[in-house]
Amino acid sequence: MRILHVRASDFYGGPERQLHLHAREALGSPFEVTIASFTEGGRRPEFLDRIAEAGIATHVFVVRSAYDPQAARQLHRYLREREVDILCTHDYRTTVLGYRAVRHTSARWLAFSRGYTQTNLKVHLFQGIDRALIRLADHIIAVSLAQKKRLRRLLISGDKITVVQNAIDADRLAEIAAIDLRERFGYAPDAVVCVTAGRFSREKGQEGLVRAAATASQRDPRLRFVLFGDGPDLEKVRASIQRLGLQRKILCPGFERNILGCVKGADILINPSLSEGLPNIVLEAMALDVPVVATAVGGVPEIIEHGSTGRLVPAGREAALVDAIVDAASDTARSRAMALAAKRFVKTECTFAGQFERLAAVYRRWGRQ
Repeated sequence: MRILHVRASDFYGGPERQLHLHAREALGSPFEVTIASFTEGGRRPEFLDRIAEAGIATHVFVVRSAYDPQAARQLHRYLREREVDILCTHDYRTTVLGYRAVRHTSARWLAFSRGYTQTNLKVHLFQGIDRALIRLADHIIAVSLAQKKRLRRLLISGDKITVVQNAIDADRLAEIAAIDLRERFGYAPDAVVCVTAGRFSREKGQEGLVRAAATASQRDPRLRFVLFGDGPDLEKVRASIQRLGLQRKILCPGFERNILGCVKGADILINPSLSEGLPNIVLEAMALDVPVVATAVGGVPEIIEHGSTGRLVPAGREAALVDAIVDAASDTARSRAMALAAKRFVKTECTFAGQFERLAAVYRRWGRQ
């Protein structure tokens, strides 16, 4: 059975890792999985190169811009010529393309739903179109129960949605070398280094984290914060840090290629999001044995039990976030016990083998029709 996954992306982040390792799991199975994306200005997406290095089939659609009308035509032609059984789309752009391309082909359309970002008016518009079109897919894969509930609020039947959570390769992560963040950023040996990683946009909560970090560092002067990532709000967050005079305590070094090594070298992982699907960075921190402080949004409460495998706080409650950070830094024995329990959870409950079986069941259901 031929399965084509299409993701409009230029870098290797959480969703791209999910695709990579799912396709690796499919090697040798009855499912022939290909991962595809789009070039812009002649540039091949970086994440496809990393996937191709693992012996996984990839394909590039050459387009002039993100919204080139030729993209849907190329995708349609590929589906027909390669006799693709199932097309899987993974973002608002490919949802629009998939809706147009799959018509008058024999392929079935599965739309993955992870959540929505808040960047600019154009993206907001296309995400509105995504919400309208995704209901027309043959079936929808939601990454969490919370995301399924969001889709149900769009009056999409629950029978049309299957929950398949993100997975983690704990054994692979165990081999990653930790980066010494104290040495890299010139911190004192007794510094407690907190990191976060993600796109700098409003729903990721970095501005609120900066305010919380300012208060937390007053209560515990050892605390230091490194906010990894890039995005439209990066300079705005940096300006807030400068305005508060916290440049030595809160850093925004930009996009980090070895983010997993940085997370492994951290004392605490903070996920301050106001909205989420199921954040890969939280799963990765759990597998890397790093204590987690996170907002209870999206699918996060489905993978973290407050007080047992991590600390959860209500989204937007900066005082609660401060308390959780200070508690995680001061009660190291409890933080360590939570981290160990979290690692055990993801090693047994969030495997790619389990994820593959759930997706394979969906493939078999729709591939026969």
